[in-house]
Amino acid sequence: MNDHEIIDSALDRERITPPVFTLAILGMIIFLCLLLGLGMVESYGYFKGMNVTEALANLTADSSTSIRDFIRTNLLINHLTTFVFPALVFSYFFYKSKWTSFLNINKIPIVANLILGGVLIIAAFPLAQLAFWINMNIPMPNFLVEMEEGTSEMVRNLLLAEQPHELWFNLLTIAVIPAIGEELIFRGILQKKLDEQLKNPHLAIWLAALIFSAIHMQFQGFLSRMLLGGILGYMYHWTGNLWVPIFAHLVNNAVQIIGQYFFQKGMIETNIDQAILDVNWVMTLVAFAVVGVLSFAMKKLNDRNQEELTI
Repeated sequence: MNDHEIIDSALDRERITPPVFTLAILGMIIFLCLLLGLGMVESYGYFKGMNVTEALANLTADSSTSIRDFIRTNLLINHLTTFVFPALVFSYFFYKSKWTSFLNINKIPIVANLILGGVLIIAAFPLAQLAFWINMNIPMPNFLVEMEEGTSEMVRNLLLAEQPHELWFNLLTIAVIPAIGEELIFRGILQKKLDEQLKNPHLAIWLAALIFSAIHMQFQGFLSRMLLGGILGYMYHWTGNLWVPIFAHLVNNAVQIIGQYFFQKGMIETNIDQAILDVNWVMTLVAFAVVGVLSFAMKKLNDRNQEELTI
């Protein structure tokens, strides 16, 4: 079967599969992969003689490195089976050997796009702070606040890095794999399918960003995560290359992990957790302008590249 026949076969499969049903298939694949992940977590826990629920419940700042590494490994399994595996299975099911083209990961990204994406996501940090501050001032039930505080405490304890390898393990588990997996699902598949269905890229971007934020089940950070999801969505829309939002997503996560590491080691005085609670209005206005300029530059760069390709 040649390339045209493969593409035609994929399109035929989509024509006979309603868009809503297509996303239902994605949900089913995610559910089955989640079951696989639970089995892997249980097997790993049995092998290590540990229980992940007990490990999480007893995780404190004084926990041993082995406890933290055990939880990190389980998080790694969870991210792989919740996002990465389902995205690959779904894409191959519909597109066979053209699955990389469908996900737009088959081309090396333009270096300028990667630089612009990385700088843009960092520049947007004060805007995310503002969104977080607004979110914090929205009344919420006490049980949700307590749940979020417990989650934040768990993350802080997990980010402790007493041994040299722990920083790299944190980067792999909390930055690299989530950036790849979440972008594959939310931008590579969900945003694309919503755009095809709604015929409105802006609505698709923000709807995908809303679902992206909601799936994390962290309501005090809902608006800030949705904002960042929207920015990542526009990066994908402008560049047509999923590696750009993947890289920007990785940068966003990695900067926070490394910042927390430097704070723990006394190399910087600003606590990242505290910084997100303080809104600097001047910096917010500057960030708004910088994000606008960088967004305009990325869009123009890719519009020009597209024009050159069509000449």
